[in-house]
Amino acid sequence: MDRGAIVLTSGGADSIPLLYYVTKVMKPKHTIAIHVDYGQRMVDMERFGVEKSVEHLLKLGYSLELKTFDIRWLGKLSTSKLVKEEPIPETPIDKLNNKDEAKDRILWWWDVVRNLQLITIALAVAESIDLNKYITSKGREIYDVYIGIRRETPAPMKDNTPEFIEEMNRVSAIATHFGDYKIYAPFINLDKHAIIRLGDLLGVKWIYTFSCYTNVHEWVKHPLYEEEILLHCGYCSNCRRRALAFKEAEVMDESLYQKRVLPNYALFDNYFIDELLLKKLKGYRF
Repeated sequence: MDRGAIVLTSGGADSIPLLYYVTKVMKPKHTIAIHVDYGQRMVDMERFGVEKSVEHLLKLGYSLELKTFDIRWLGKLSTSKLVKEEPIPETPIDKLNNKDEAKDRILWWWDVVRNLQLITIALAVAESIDLNKYITSKGREIYDVYIGIRRETPAPMKDNTPEFIEEMNRVSAIATHFGDYKIYAPFINLDKHAIIRLGDLLGVKWIYTFSCYTNVHEWVKHPLYEEEILLHCGYCSNCRRRALAFKEAEVMDESLYQKRVLPNYALFDNYFIDELLLKKLKGYRF
């Protein structure tokens, strides 16, 4: 692949598999992972996971780098619970797929024009690299932009849709000098459990992915690894969607939760971990 790739990464179980997919399957000449601090309460969880994932891919020999950006001013404008210190409400498991309630919950997590800002940052990086190359040598160095949005159920956000990606490509064409940087969302038609399966095939290190909306600010030593990671809360909607996706994908979730995230999550060394992992430790197959 002659073009480079810019991958927007939040450190979660969608964007980190995307980073692996773009880097290992599409094999661009160079990959730039971008992580943005927009004032989100879970930024340290995210940044840790992104850094560790990039570090792992570098060790495997891929051409990769991480760029970080600070746009905390956006969080000051946002009404989302993700940028506030107020307690995150618990989402009952039986309410996750209630369409009417999900529509109301969207505003808990909606940060003003966030995905638009993220894509704009990525396009700015792409155009800067290309223009510098052209001005200095009349050559081109083209990067395309990848974002890990996927099919959301039961109520999608407007900026997580194919229509949004179509509009962003039109913006890219008229808002940049050369106009030929493409915006891609390879997982846009996939459910979360399908992304988990794909990520597992790609060798994603799941302990370096974080989905919690709360951030309980508690670092613990993982019982299976010589490393400290941040706990997931286990009761926010994103923790429970993550756990359900791993269960549906029949992939072991090595995350640690402060609270029992699903009824079938077992107590392990004072934290909750998927029973599938316990079976592996006992020598079972699934």
